[in-house]
Amino acid sequence: MNSFIQDSAIDLSLDLQQHYAHLLVFPQCYDSFIPAPHLPISALLDFTNLPPFDHSLTVVNLHCFFTSEHCVTNDVPADFLDRSLPPLSLSTQLLNTFSQAYHDGVKSVKDPRFLGNLPFWVVQYWHDLGCAIAAKERWSLARDWLSGHSLRVLGWGTTLRGPAAALQVLDLAEFLSSTPMKGCFIDA
Repeated sequence: MNSFIQDSAIDLSLDLQQHYAHLLVFPQCYDSFIPAPHLPISALLDFTNLPPFDHSLTVVNLHCFFTSEHCVTNDVPADFLDRSLPPLSLSTQLLNTFSQAYHDGVKSVKDPRFLGNLPFWVVQYWHDLGCAIAAKERWSLARDWLSGHSLRVLGWGTTLRGPAAALQVLDLAEFLSSTPMKGCFIDA
């Protein structure tokens, strides 16, 4: 009988997890605003209409993003797509605390910068779009590093410094090309 209780608790937990996940699914019409992970890096870098992060929100208490007031619609305000986003670290925290917040009676999401309540799926949207924005920022820095300063400064046959001191600058070309990776790179 004890194992039945444990099995039921596990099933209930899985049901709740599926319920929470269902609440966070955003409408398909918003998919086109988030660059798909399978897009080539060049396409991600060409994606020009990504909103910026609002880093002032990092000091805002997480509880300010949840409210016990119902959201009357699954729609968002007309200017929603033009708004800056909470930083990725914040949207990740919101996702991580969502199930507990929902369990505690939260009925909708609130962006403390604007009036009105938002549907739960906005948290997942912020997170997914934030992941794409962060990836674009990192790839943009990598592209700039490669095409800008580093290619004009690094000697093509010099040794790298720091943890990669066992590698040559020329090895970077192999990392970034379509040639098979050598075992010595993996060991380095």
